[in-house]
Amino acid sequence: MGDEQLRAIGEELRAHRRDAGWSGRVLARHAEVGQATVSRVENGRRAESAHTVERIIAALPVSTGVADDLRARVRDAYADSAEPRVDAGVSLVADTAYRLERGTLPVRSFQSAIVPRGLRTVEYAQAAGFGAVETSLLDDEERDVGFVVTEGALRTWPGDGSVMPDQLDQLVEFSKRTNMWLGVVPWSVPLPLAPPHGFAVFGAQAVTVETFTTQMTITDPADVAAYGDAFSQLERVAAVGEEARVLLGRIRRDSTKLPRLIQ
Repeated sequence: MGDEQLRAIGEELRAHRRDAGWSGRVLARHAEVGQATVSRVENGRRAESAHTVERIIAALPVSTGVADDLRARVRDAYADSAEPRVDAGVSLVADTAYRLERGTLPVRSFQSAIVPRGLRTVEYAQAAGFGAVETSLLDDEERDVGFVVTEGALRTWPGDGSVMPDQLDQLVEFSKRTNMWLGVVPWSVPLPLAPPHGFAVFGAQAVTVETFTTQMTITDPADVAAYGDAFSQLERVAAVGEEARVLLGRIRRDSTKLPRLIQ
């Protein structure tokens, strides 16, 4: 694939976006891609696939002829590129994720189904079928650590639900710490996007995804940027501080009713 082709396409896409009076964020929203992806394409760098660039073209308010010409040039530019390997920029070596957790990079962690790593009680981890509780993320009081978890995740109670009051109490205490912050996305707010899985972003270097049996680490710069952008969007709709603690208290009160309801 010719770098010159990609740069020319990127410059033209940027020009059309500016002609429309759109910011990169607006175009990303219309194309349903990350803002980092728009920036990457406009700067003449390779996207995940030609289809990704075609989504950006389709979102722009340009004539059919201009769009068709751009699509043809994109397909030509991507035609001689090999299909990306499944394992390119991905590691399944658990130690890679653990080293990141024990490092010094800023951390942004999101979960929509479970309590995030680093915030779980021993009892919650055991009831949910996880291994040892990981606390190294919070050991360094100088480290920049942030968590976003959905209300739905905190209402998904493992086992008989008896572990949840203590787990929710721990989240309240964590929310008061000075070396971290915790956001809770309420059921009542519309989501700007819905990630299909949880993730943790370590600065601009890596993303980890916790699977049932291991930790997957992603290091491709475009992917890391996309996850970082996703976290930023979710962070904006999360309740934080006292608002988050009020929500956690309401979830806790509901959790104490569960054992009685299922008996």
